[in-house]
Amino acid sequence: MKHIIRILIGVAIIAGICYGLSEFRKTHTPEPEPEIIRPVRTVKLQGGNDSFTRRYFGTVQGGKRADLSFRVSGTLRKINAEKGSSVKRGALLAALDPRDFNTRISQAQSALSQAQAQYDNAQADFKRYENLYKQRVIAKAQYDAYKTQVDVAKSAVDSANANLKSARDALRDTELRAPFDGVIADRTVENFQDVNAKQTIFSLQDLNALEIVFNIPDNDVLIAPVPEVRNLQDLKSHAEMFGIQARFDALPDRAFPLTIKEISAQSTAANTYPVTATMPRQNDLRILPGMSVTVEVDFSGGKMKAENDGSYSVPSTAILNEAGNNYVWRYMAGKVSRVPVKVGQIHGGGWIDVEGESLRGGDTIVTAGVYFLREGQKVRLMED
Repeated sequence: MKHIIRILIGVAIIAGICYGLSEFRKTHTPEPEPEIIRPVRTVKLQGGNDSFTRRYFGTVQGGKRADLSFRVSGTLRKINAEKGSSVKRGALLAALDPRDFNTRISQAQSALSQAQAQYDNAQADFKRYENLYKQRVIAKAQYDAYKTQVDVAKSAVDSANANLKSARDALRDTELRAPFDGVIADRTVENFQDVNAKQTIFSLQDLNALEIVFNIPDNDVLIAPVPEVRNLQDLKSHAEMFGIQARFDALPDRAFPLTIKEISAQSTAANTYPVTATMPRQNDLRILPGMSVTVEVDFSGGKMKAENDGSYSVPSTAILNEAGNNYVWRYMAGKVSRVPVKVGQIHGGGWIDVEGESLRGGDTIVTAGVYFLREGQKVRLMED
């Protein structure tokens, strides 16, 4: 009997220990951590003509531009314009110390007076000897000698007059005036500084008409639907077949139409061709020279491609390369899936052509952090 009691007590103790361990595990087993939903930045594929669209980095400049300088050297005495200030045509922007130039005028006037007096004397002598020559009192050689003195004195007067005019012009050139209405984009000197002739003092730009300058790679020049042209007017008429517009990063929802002004026929060292386009002034925006802009050019020429042809342009940061194969991540219903693509031509602004049989217009493609994603991972769209 005692043996049975001991067995029962042992079983009860073991059961109690097992129960205690079970409860301990329940209270100390950590719960699984919630899955982190990574934020992603994306771009939406545009159907139709987007495969013909190229994007380039551009810079704003004024429709009129001039680097202003003095035509003479001297010491700055007055500066009336600062960077960013608006000026009217004819406004005095800066002036040099005129003392040396006034001295030159006085010296030139004195030299002219002396030359004029010598000329008057030579002419009076010539008239007397001319009468004597007519009366055959003196020889022709004497007559010719006095005539030569008159000619020499007359040349001295003309030279003195030219020197005086040059001195007066130099005095006027000590004033630097605006050749047209505009904005001072830059100033390179300070007051009381010695400056040289032709040294740039101000950069003046007219912002009533804006220009966008960008470079097109030679490959894009080849695909542009523009036949060979002989002059600028022909180029403008053909360029109307495709659209061109500017976008600013700070205004992603606005596009500004551009008109091609000129295309350089000479490539740069980077095998690109500079293009200048005009942009109407925007009265509601403060667009200044030097601002960066993205230029979008539609080279379709009015020819639409099928929406499901699988050819699009995406930022180069959207490409995932693994084992020699290229992919993009497509966002759908809160998850990402990997889509194989073929990589094509790289364009200005970091965009690249891709082709994929399963790509469709309207697809949302991840553009950043592509190497940190996995198939089927939950993500959320990053708000700009």
